[in-house]
Amino acid sequence: MICSVNATVCNGMSCLVPSSNYNEILSLALSTVLTVLLAMVMFSMGCNVEAAKLWGHIKRPWGIFVGFLCQFGIMPLAAFLLALAFQVQPIQAIAVMIMGCCPGGTGSNIISFWVDGDMDLR
Repeated sequence: MICSVNATVCNGMSCLVPSSNYNEILSLALSTVLTVLLAMVMFSMGCNVEAAKLWGHIKRPWGIFVGFLCQFGIMPLAAFLLALAFQVQPIQAIAVMIMGCCPGGTGSNIISFWVDGDMDLR
């Protein structure tokens, strides 16, 4: 048996090829870049908030109450009903419930920004 070119130890029929850490390096680079980009997007969305509009929402908190009710009442209820309607497995139902109970993320912030939504309430 002939060992490959990149084998480090050849002993008769046994060849040892060094392990590659390419995936570890790529994973570290991607997670670093994505974390920095996410922080920049979230910071820029926060810079778009106007103090006067925010104070107006604090004076009349109707929009805040409606958003709170939808986020923590209607969304979990809809997730529960969908899990029941589609008769998913218990572990999948837990995942659906978690997704229904968690607040929106960066994607919804960006969409709200693109459609000129109220970033103070978002």
